Amino acid sequence: MHLTVLMQSLRSETSSGRRCIAELLIYKMHPLINKRFLEYQKHFNYPYTKRKVYERISRFLNFPTYSIRKYLAFQVIKRNQKLPSVSKKDGFLVWFPQEFDAVNQIIAESRDYIATVDQSIFTKKGEGKEQYLRGIHPDKSRLTESLVKLACDPTLVSIVTKYIGILPIINGVKLLYSPNKKLYEGGAQFFHLDPEGVRQIKLYIYVEDVTEESGPLTLIPAQESQKIYRSYQGGRLKDEWISRFIDPQHFYSITGASGTMIFADTSRCFHFGSRPGKNPRFVIILQYISPFAINFPWFGWVRKPLHAPLVNHNTSMIDQYLLGAQ
Repeated sequence: MHLTVLMQSLRSETSSGRRCIAELLIYKMHPLINKRFLEYQKHFNYPYTKRKVYERISRFLNFPTYSIRKYLAFQVIKRNQKLPSVSKKDGFLVWFPQEFDAVNQIIAESRDYIATVDQSIFTKKGEGKEQYLRGIHPDKSRLTESLVKLACDPTLVSIVTKYIGILPIINGVKLLYSPNKKLYEGGAQFFHLDPEGVRQIKLYIYVEDVTEESGPLTLIPAQESQKIYRSYQGGRLKDEWISRFIDPQHFYSITGASGTMIFADTSRCFHFGSRPGKNPRFVIILQYISPFAINFPWFGWVRKPLHAPLVNHNTSMIDQYLLGAQ
């Protein structure tokens, strides 16, 4: 069925009484739901099974959108079949393609930006997370637009979509700097799970070579991580505590040359990075999440994806969905 016809038929469905009832309840109750949700969001995220329940409800209430995105996912994957896959069991993939012009170009552009930006950004004292991991470009910048363009690359989108199972939303793009000077208690330098959804992909691209002395991304495969899903209530976990349940031989420290790409499901794989070392680290992160994740609540209010304003009349339909404008 042609996509336009499919979309029209799905959007024209008006016979669903369950949706009408849900919308009426939302209209009456959304101020209270908003308040409670914002106050207690972490209780929706953990344990992991709560996220599964939430996404099933979200898909149920947004079935036309779900169907369209499944159709688009099928089209994207069909066009790019001879690509590596993210293991469902492990939840991550390390890939270093011999030639990938789009990645080479963004690395060159990132290096130029690093060389020309106000250098005080690398020496100033940060607050909170910025003490050990900081974004070094504004959301509205030429580099951001280039990163978004890379995130929409059909090759990357195909790998991500095949793993997540539906055409995702690009939730953020960043060039990040880690000074790797000191270990800060309670931060992302300790094992944790990210709360955005049942599955997601954070694509890490090393701008420069990353060694054990550069605070590399370290993760535990999903199959091992799931051993402590039920007991995990959020927050950061020390290596010693994790080691009581998971053999440290499953702690994978991922080093690599410039251009190394790591597709990591940070919602399923416990992970950390930016630990102290002799060298700083520059890494690009592109985040892809389900449009039905808890980041985009279906009740009472709408959180627009960050990069939706970049859509214009020349933007392809698939990219419009990727950027969350549809």
